[in-house]
Formats: sequence, structure tokens, C-alpha cells
Amino acid sequence: MSAEIETHQRPAGALAVSDGQTEWTPAQRAALEQIGVGDAPIGDQLVLLHQAQRTGLDPFTKQIYMIGRKTKESEKVGNAWVDKYVTKWTIQTGIDGYRVIARRIADRLGETLGYDDTQWCGADGVWRDVWLNQEPPAAAKVAVIRNGERFSAVARFASYAQTKRNGDLNQQWATMGDVMIAKCAEALALRRAYPQDLAGIYTAEEMGQADNPPVDVTATATVHSSTPAGPGEAERAEWLAWAHEEIARAADRETLGNLWRVIGEAVQQRLCTPVNGDSLRGQITERVKIMDAATTPAIDINPDTGEIIPDEVVAP
Repeated sequence: MSAEIETHQRPAGALAVSDGQTEWTPAQRAALEQIGVGDAPIGDQLVLLHQAQRTGLDPFTKQIYMIGRKTKESEKVGNAWVDKYVTKWTIQTGIDGYRVIARRIADRLGETLGYDDTQWCGADGVWRDVWLNQEPPAAAKVAVIRNGERFSAVARFASYAQTKRNGDLNQQWATMGDVMIAKCAEALALRRAYPQDLAGIYTAEEMGQADNPPVDVTATATVHSSTPAGPGEAERAEWLAWAHEEIARAADRETLGNLWRVIGEAVQQRLCTPVNGDSLRGQITERVKIMDAATTPAIDINPDTGEIIPDEVVAP
């Protein structure tokens, strides 16, 4: 049994999206600027509005969002092929958006919704309740229990992992591979449990692999050069696009604090210029201000650790 996604019960406030509006309000446009999508074409911004209305997901709490990715395209100029980077905007939801939709339907129908414990396995095929190895797991398994009926799904790491130009895992999949593949398995299980309600909606964790570039054989070969080299222009551009995406996607202050520290490390490794680093930290500061708009706390960021430290909440 399916249920129509409710879209009329929305939080009140200057950023609330109403079912009847046909364009973004000035306050909403200002918030879109702060979360990094103000430069997107108007048509893409209106599609984001439509999807927010259709799904009932809030674009300003990152339940649904728009990402501009630097994508390499090849264009033939004369007898030669020339590579160029263009920005393409796509609308995605995260696993939190899936959870909101599933919970809303369960509450509407008076159903129960639960999960079995997430499990991971390595190449040996043995399922474990926790993944402690340094190497990423081979697969993850999640089971959603809808009104007593169990919907299980397995996601293979090789099918979803996102890579860089040289074929290596990108930073998020390399450091949080167990978490990322578990999110993919959960999305698969939720879509099995709610096929009509989640049809056509895919999570960012699932779709990241769609942007995997072909392996750059030249870049792979030059790794063994006798002269050490710093990150190339393409790698820096890819990292910068990743950083913008992660800041826009971050749903809590702890994640933003971790990104603050990652940016500092990237500057030291010459993967990010100091100017871009300052710009990214400015975006993090603005994101925190938006998150805390309801309680209006004073914001302070420790420049050494990247920890975001709120002062006492100021009463409205």
C-alpha cells in the first residue's frame, strides 16, 4: 500500500516553502546564496523548488539540495580533442531525506517502521556487526522492517564507490567507506519497502559513482616519475568541487567542524590554495549561522582546531 507524500505540513518561517509559490522569495534567494547555489541558472533553481514541493523535503536543512559539479567534457577542435571543465547542476537527496519520507508515510498510515542492525562483510563473505578493518568492506547489508514485513538489500562496495581521475577512491569513500556503503544499502532497502513513494528519487551516496571519471592512464604512469610533484590542476579542481559539495551537504555543526580541519590539511598539502581555503571557511561560518538561526547563538570557530563553539544562546 502506498501513501501520497504530504507536502502541505511545513515549518513556518521566512524560509518555509509553500505548495502554491511559483518562485523563490527574496529571503529564500538569500539563503540559496549562502548555501552555494545562488549562481545556478534560474531554471535549475526553479526545478529545485518544484522537487521540494513535490517531496515535502526542506532544501534549507539539506534534506534535498542542488550540487554544481565540475565535469570534464571533451570537445573536438579541428583534428584534436580538447578537455574542458563545465559546471552541471543536479538535484539530489541524502539518506536523511529518504528517512523523512519513510517516517512520514508510516505515521500517516499508522504503520511501524524499524531496522535490523547494519552488517558488513569482507572478501571472505562473513557478515559482521561492526567494521574495524582499515580496508573498506566488500559489501553492506541493511534490512528495513515495514509493519512487520522485512525488506533486505545488499550494496557492493565496488558498485557504488566514487573514484578520482587516477582510479583511487575519493577522500570520502577512502576514509568513510563503511559508512558510505551502509547508506547505499539503506537507500536500496527503503526503496524496496516504499517502491511507489521513492521511485525516481535517488540518494547522493548512490549516484556518486555516476560521476566517476575514466581512469587517466597518463596520470597513473607519471606517479612513478623520479621527480616528486605536487597535486595537479585537475586534482585541485576536483578537490575544490568536493569541498564545496560537502559543505553544502553537511547537516550538522560537527561535520562542518571536521571539514574545517580537512581544509587546513589540504592547504598544507597544496591541494587547496590559502585563498580558496579562506573562502571555504567563510562558507562554513555562514552555514553554521543558518543552522542556528532559530536560536540565534553567537558563533565562534577555534582557528586551531576548527571546532565550532557557540556562546550562550541569545533569547529572541
